[in-house]
Amino acid sequence: MTGRLIVGLFALSLAAGASPAATPTGPDPAADAGLADVGYMHLHPDVEYRQLGLQSYRRGHHAVAFDHFRRAGYFGDKPAQGLVAEMYWKGEGVPADRALAYVWMDLAAERGYRDLVGLRERYWAQLSAAERQRALEQGPALYREYGDPTVKPRYARRLQRLRNQITGSHIGTDVGVLAGQRDASGAVALTGGLYADANWNAEQYWQRQDRLWRLKLGGTVNIGDVEAMNPEGAALPPPAAQGTNDPPRPH
Repeated sequence: MTGRLIVGLFALSLAAGASPAATPTGPDPAADAGLADVGYMHLHPDVEYRQLGLQSYRRGHHAVAFDHFRRAGYFGDKPAQGLVAEMYWKGEGVPADRALAYVWMDLAAERGYRDLVGLRERYWAQLSAAERQRALEQGPALYREYGDPTVKPRYARRLQRLRNQITGSHIGTDVGVLAGQRDASGAVALTGGLYADANWNAEQYWQRQDRLWRLKLGGTVNIGDVEAMNPEGAALPPPAAQGTNDPPRPH
């Protein structure tokens, strides 16, 4: 399964710049050329940096791609966090580090997207006891910076700040004419396009992301009663704080 994520996201990235496809979840903003024209990508760096990373990876610029994926992951993009994990696992653009790869894939699987959870389980099964221990030691610091409890409030503040800026009197561009409509007073009516609530209301934004990625990455799963095995085939006892036989979460 390793490598499938990158290949799959390449296919998705080819849709960028085309008309957004109709799906049960509605159009994907990342594939909407109209939104791209009025700055959607720049205003939503999780999407922008993932797309830049995919472009760089396709060109063989792996170190640049790794940096872009990590930046997208900073803004909560779970597929990008999974791509960071795959590059650590394979040593592409960065020295191979399977313990860090597991931590990043665990981050990527945080919302339960099935393909990412599957990769996390595969990673864990292949780690040595020493690598597992290092993952548990290094994980908390990364979770404090890249996990949803930090990312989501941080991104909510960013969305609110940017929405206020682009609709303010000092906007300096005519984005409203392109993406929205103005009422009789000249104010922008935030009814659609770039100004749709799902682009700026953090709760709606994450809900739409979940719907889109559940469709693209095979739904969601909850992992339970999975025995973590050491290289000799004996089940590892779970940490006292875990209470289950799930692969330990390094946070």
